[in-house]
Amino acid sequence: MKTAVVAGGPYQCTDKLKCILEDCDRIIACDSGADLVVSAGLVPEKVIGDLDSIDESVRAHLQDLGIPFEVYPAEKDMTDSELGLMEASSDAEVIFICPLRGRIDHVLSNIELAVRLHEEGMNITVTDGVSDLIPLSGPDEVTVSGLTDPESVTVSLIPFTPVTGVTSDGLYYKLDNASVKPGSSLTVSNKPEQGGNSFTISVNSGNMGVLIIPTE
Repeated sequence: MKTAVVAGGPYQCTDKLKCILEDCDRIIACDSGADLVVSAGLVPEKVIGDLDSIDESVRAHLQDLGIPFEVYPAEKDMTDSELGLMEASSDAEVIFICPLRGRIDHVLSNIELAVRLHEEGMNITVTDGVSDLIPLSGPDEVTVSGLTDPESVTVSLIPFTPVTGVTSDGLYYKLDNASVKPGSSLTVSNKPEQGGNSFTISVNSGNMGVLIIPTE
């Protein structure tokens, strides 16, 4: 089962996000994430959070449709995003849709949340419809294939803990059993090798994020 958990924030529904949402079996909206879902012409299964930022017309529309709202107080120990991710079943493929730009506290919190949940066993990827982040927790491996414009893509590997055995196949700057510590820039700003449209990253231990960013 594929589940989209949609956070609120300063981003818009791209064609890519609409396709992702249409391909999901479940859509859980976190507060104003419901605005993005409705802008895609879709309806979430549930809206969850403190509802301090959802558009009132969207809220009224969904309530008219009988969509359930799980409302929490503004003063709570989890963000709306974390509450929404807790709704996903343990065997689901989770697409966490959230801004990867904007308020740095929310961006960093959401990325680290995804990394922690992946370490705990969740099959989760992160996207804002422009950039993508794939968490790895060693021993782990991911293959990204079918890049439509590989010459316009930057691939950065960001360590969140000390990481060992970082190996790449299909990237311009080769990595072979590398060890990388948080704060190291060794694995920043790589790219697919010339003529290739896929790459594979593997790690032996530690937590790392594979960031796929359009080259500006």
